[in-house]
Amino acid sequence: MKSSTFATLLGIATAISASSVSFGEEHQWRPEFSKRQSNETSWPYGPLSTRGRDIVNTKGDVVTWAGVNWPGSGETMVPEGLEWSSVDEILDMIQSVGFNFIRLTYAVEMVDQIYASDGDDVPLDIAMINGLGYTNGTKVTREMVAKNPAGPKIRLDSKFGTPSQKPLLKGTSMFIQTSTLARPNDGNAWFDDYNFPVDNWHRALRYVADWAKGHENVVSMSLRNELRRPINVSAPTETYGYNWVSLVGNLTAATDAIYDVNPDILITWSGMQYDQDLSALTTGLNLNTAPCYKCDAIRDAYRRDPINFDLGAHPWADKVVYVLHLYAMSENLDTGSCPIVKAEFYQKGFNALGIDKPAACNRTGGCTEAVRQTPVILSEFGSAQDQTLFNDTLQTCLREFTTEHNVSWAMWSLAGSYRIRSGAQGVPDTWALTNYEWDGWAFKQGIEKWWKPWVAKMLGNS
Repeated sequence: MKSSTFATLLGIATAISASSVSFGEEHQWRPEFSKRQSNETSWPYGPLSTRGRDIVNTKGDVVTWAGVNWPGSGETMVPEGLEWSSVDEILDMIQSVGFNFIRLTYAVEMVDQIYASDGDDVPLDIAMINGLGYTNGTKVTREMVAKNPAGPKIRLDSKFGTPSQKPLLKGTSMFIQTSTLARPNDGNAWFDDYNFPVDNWHRALRYVADWAKGHENVVSMSLRNELRRPINVSAPTETYGYNWVSLVGNLTAATDAIYDVNPDILITWSGMQYDQDLSALTTGLNLNTAPCYKCDAIRDAYRRDPINFDLGAHPWADKVVYVLHLYAMSENLDTGSCPIVKAEFYQKGFNALGIDKPAACNRTGGCTEAVRQTPVILSEFGSAQDQTLFNDTLQTCLREFTTEHNVSWAMWSLAGSYRIRSGAQGVPDTWALTNYEWDGWAFKQGIEKWWKPWVAKMLGNS
């Protein structure tokens, strides 16, 4: 097999540009165009930028997203499901819901492997064998190629079909050498954690940013997914400077790395505590002393000169978009009351949208207005895809909040099964939209009565 892991992953980006999505009158996708045609003359009329609280295209139109996360295990580093269904079949399912946005994962390790091999990627079969063992790795590779016969010929500029109308693709760098689950002890929690060498991370960001210049449907890049306090089990007392100063310094340097290569692409910034908190940035607090859950203390913080993040002082000020996550298993946030959730959202970063303070701020306190309006996306949330979805307090609240304030979002997740997860192979996911075999929906009633109406309302089609 000559197909490679990075080429297979990024080939999906090109495949996406050969598919179509239904929109309302004001969001019609455009007909066939040359891949090399200027993005300014076709949807999404890029490059995109920010204007106050909104993401806008070159026509000045506000861009709203309602989408889905398409994960891939860190062990195999290829998006899930390709051994069960073709890329086109999976895209057809995504588009049947009305989603216009895919948050696709890639691993920094893939880029490391390319550099280690003088520009050659690891072949697909070797990647599967390394992740799954010889027997299952060989089996899965054959299944992937059978479902995607163009697979062995995929390269960065290849196509899975004639490009016609295209949804948007967002690549997000999640983890190095780990699964799609984020844990404090996986070595990927924080900058220069033992599986998170910052220099390699910057190199991967530059590599993908350069590649993205030739793929106009790739509209944004994430810097890092779900940063969190690290725990090194072999050195439990070691600290990594888990605080606001380190966060902002590292995200700034990473944004510089991308912007130097590709000044057109949007760059998303995630927050502390599994991407639940960006409050110090949006409210302009002193990064030395700003409140932060489980942060490493800066003992002499009050003797230091204040450090306040000013997004507007950077050349990429109109390219940064904030993203936040929220799950019911949050360790420190109350997810059992919608009024409280809305107040917490305002506190933690959604104040940057310039919305009114939620009523529950009178009870929670801490609802400070943002110093600058900036787009904020809810890029991860999820729950079981069954009858409980319709009565889930948090999910109902998120739907209400996003539609009320026109907040773009991406639900977790598409993957009804994982090749490998937490060391086990063939793992089902009851939170996923697809069934185990990726040939249908896990909860059809949820698709028809929950997701389709929500997407339609977000995109003005209801």
